[in-house]
Amino acid sequence: MQIATRAQVAVWVTQSLAALLAIATTSEAAGRKSADYCRSGGGIEIADTSSPVTDKFLKELKIVGVETIARYYDYPNETIEGKRLRSEEVPLLQKYDMSVLVVFQHNNNKARTFIDWRSRGPSDAKEALRLAAAFKQAEHSAIYFGVDGDFVGRSSANYKFYSEEVRSYFEQINQVLQEQGAKFKVGVYGSGATCRMLIEDKLASFCWLSHSHGFTGTREAIKQKNFQIEQLLPATCGGRELDLDDVPDGIKDYGQFQP
Repeated sequence: MQIATRAQVAVWVTQSLAALLAIATTSEAAGRKSADYCRSGGGIEIADTSSPVTDKFLKELKIVGVETIARYYDYPNETIEGKRLRSEEVPLLQKYDMSVLVVFQHNNNKARTFIDWRSRGPSDAKEALRLAAAFKQAEHSAIYFGVDGDFVGRSSANYKFYSEEVRSYFEQINQVLQEQGAKFKVGVYGSGATCRMLIEDKLASFCWLSHSHGFTGTREAIKQKNFQIEQLLPATCGGRELDLDDVPDGIKDYGQFQP
């Protein structure tokens, strides 16, 4: 039997530690899994879904302990069929005494949305307000706007961020809300860096971290608890694929409202 030298052992230990660190880093970047909480008493408050809710779905989510359903505001040419909140969902949500959280997203995973901030910012804000009026959204609740990409940070020769474009997009949104006298708070769905920038600039009141924990600033935001909602990795729960979302202890208001 060949006996390893001290040098060989040292190399093996170094490689093993590096592998373990890589696994830990990957796990941290990936975030927690919704599947681990899809059970009775799972301790998760929010579920977000891009499909209309049904009686069966809400009944199963109620058993899990979900209290709020996050749904989308979008244009009539919605990017995913069934994505927009429908009027027929309201009685079902009322039946199960569930709150609603809304996020406006229309190609908000594409940089061009923010490059075109001069038109998209006002247009998205006005459509969101139209839908808020149609659903009688409660004053002082929130409309979140998605920044569904790693778009905020310090650009380098290897990677371009769109921090100023994202900031300008939210400036336009806030301006429209102010001009129309809308009494809604603005929330942001995105990375830790996106949340930090917009909240520090007083352009958003709530932070909903996406499950892409590898995005700039997200792991730091989680460690420091600088968020209101943390999205978990998607899983099948309630008979469909969705994301469960965690709310830190002590946070009662994250912009939800009773339909």
